[in-house]
Amino acid sequence: IVLHRHILSHVAHNIRIISRSFSTVPGPSSFRKLRRVLFNVPGSDMKKLEKATGLHADVVCLDLEDGVAQNMKDTARKTVVHALTNMRFPARSELIVRINGLESGHMHEDLKALAPVVSRIAGIQIPKVDHVGHMQAVTQGLEKEGAEQHALSSLRYFAAIESARAVVNLPSLCDYNRSVSGPSPLLDALVFASEDYCADTGMTRTSGAMELLYARSAVVNHAVAFGLDALDMVCINYKDPEVLAKEAKTGVEMGFHGKQAIHPAQIPIIMKAYCPDPALLEYAKKIVSANEAHQKQGKGAFEVDGKMIDMPMVKWAHHILR
Repeated sequence: IVLHRHILSHVAHNIRIISRSFSTVPGPSSFRKLRRVLFNVPGSDMKKLEKATGLHADVVCLDLEDGVAQNMKDTARKTVVHALTNMRFPARSELIVRINGLESGHMHEDLKALAPVVSRIAGIQIPKVDHVGHMQAVTQGLEKEGAEQHALSSLRYFAAIESARAVVNLPSLCDYNRSVSGPSPLLDALVFASEDYCADTGMTRTSGAMELLYARSAVVNHAVAFGLDALDMVCINYKDPEVLAKEAKTGVEMGFHGKQAIHPAQIPIIMKAYCPDPALLEYAKKIVSANEAHQKQGKGAFEVDGKMIDMPMVKWAHHILR
C-alpha cells in the first residue's frame, strides 16, 4: 500500500512534467533543462564561488542580494564579474545571478556590472517580484547599459515570489511573456521564498509548513498553467538531512520541479528526492512493455499490477526511462 501511494504520487508529478513539456502556452521553449536543485552562492565570497565550480547542481545562482552584506555589495559585483569571466562552472549547470530588487537602491549598479558579461549567464533571478513592472525594469536597465541584443534574447528570468501581493498577482506575473516583443528576456521559472513570504504576511513559520500550503500550491498551479518551472523554498535547517529529505519529498508531492539549496550537503539529498526510485523505473518498464503488446492487439487501455493504464501513463513511463 505504501509503495502504491508512493508510485501514484510520482506518477502524478511526472505526468505533469510531460504535459508541461509540450504545453502550448507561450514560453521560452518546448522542453527545458532539469532544475532539481538551485544552489545559492554568496557573490562576495570568493572561496565559496570557487567551490561551486566543483559542484553539480542543475542551477548555480551567484547571489548579489540577501547573501551579501550591505557594505559588501560593490565587492560582490566585482567578485561575480570576475567569476563569470575567469572561472569554469560545470557545463551541465545553468549559471544565473540573483540581483537586488528594484526598491533596494542597488539594482541599477547590479545591472551596470552585469550588462557587459550577460552573455556568460543563462538567467537572472529577480527578487521581490510583486508585479510585471519589476521584470520590465530589469530588461530596461540591461538595455540602457548596453547589453547585447542576442544575449538578452536568450536570457531567462527566475521571478522570486516573496509576498502576499505577489501571490495575488500570479496570473498577471505568469502571463508576462505574452507582453514581450523583440529580443528580450523571457520568464522561465517561479522561485518561492518562504521566509520573506512569512515576514510579509506575519505568519508564524512552523516545522510542518502548513501555513505555507496555500502559497506553495498557488505557485505550482500557476507555473504549470503557464509552462514555467516552480522551485520550492530553502530548507533553513540545513544541518538536519532528515528534515531536508522530508521537506523535499513534500515538494515533489506538491508538484514542484525543484528546490533551492544553500549548502553543498543539501544538493545530493534534493537530487535524490527529485529522481525516480528503482521501483518506479521497474514499474515504468512494465508499462512500456505492456503497451507495446496491447497496441499490437489494438487495445489502447490495459491493466498493469491491478491499475488501469492509458496513454498519459505510457507517456509518463517513457519520460521516466529517458
